[in-house]
Amino acid sequence: MKKILAVLLAMLMLCGGMAVGASAAGVDITSKFTDPAFLAAVREEIDKPTGPIFDTDVAEVTWLNAIGRNVHSLAGLEYFVGLEQLICTSNKLTSLPKLPSSLRTLNCSFNELAMLPELPSGLVTLNCSFNKLASLPELSSCLLVLDCSDNKLTSLPELPASLRRLHCESNQLTSIDVTGLALTQINCRYNNLANKSAVTGFTGKWDNEHFYFDPQNGAAGFSAIIWQWILKYIFFGWLWNR
Repeated sequence: MKKILAVLLAMLMLCGGMAVGASAAGVDITSKFTDPAFLAAVREEIDKPTGPIFDTDVAEVTWLNAIGRNVHSLAGLEYFVGLEQLICTSNKLTSLPKLPSSLRTLNCSFNELAMLPELPSGLVTLNCSFNKLASLPELSSCLLVLDCSDNKLTSLPELPASLRRLHCESNQLTSIDVTGLALTQINCRYNNLANKSAVTGFTGKWDNEHFYFDPQNGAAGFSAIIWQWILKYIFFGWLWNR
């Protein structure tokens, strides 16, 4: 009987220990959001302006908008286990944490990123334009849209067969291999491409409507880049205020 009582007591103690730091609502993860600006964005998304944030509050969030909030860190993002779309453009990010495996759309443009983490295998859309990227990680095999314009790229990783839209203008590329790709759009202006044959495997027509090659680096590049900035800020301003 004493042995049975001892076993029961041990089980009760174990169960009590497992409950420490947790509640029926889940685990309190408020302290994981170390950036106040990102914390504010999370609270807005889950409609919880005050009080503790539990892992269950964010586990089923599929869309997260953190546009133009002066965010420096996305610490805590790992708890968004069901996240499909992350929009964190126009912030002060110098790095990204590990991305949720569920992510399908990532827009981290207009930041100060020098590198990207490993990309989720199901990523369909990637916009990392206007950063400080010198290279890109391995791309998802189901990626449809890649915008890596206005960075410091000297080469691109292997482009997946699924890719349909490629924007890589305003970099330092000397060659691009699009062999076997059924691209509907490509913009590779303002690079260091010596001639059109530097875009290996391209079989379309450079029509300056869907497929852009000229000009490459030169006096026109600077004004074109400024114009791109203006257009993108107009677009994001509209998106933010709609």
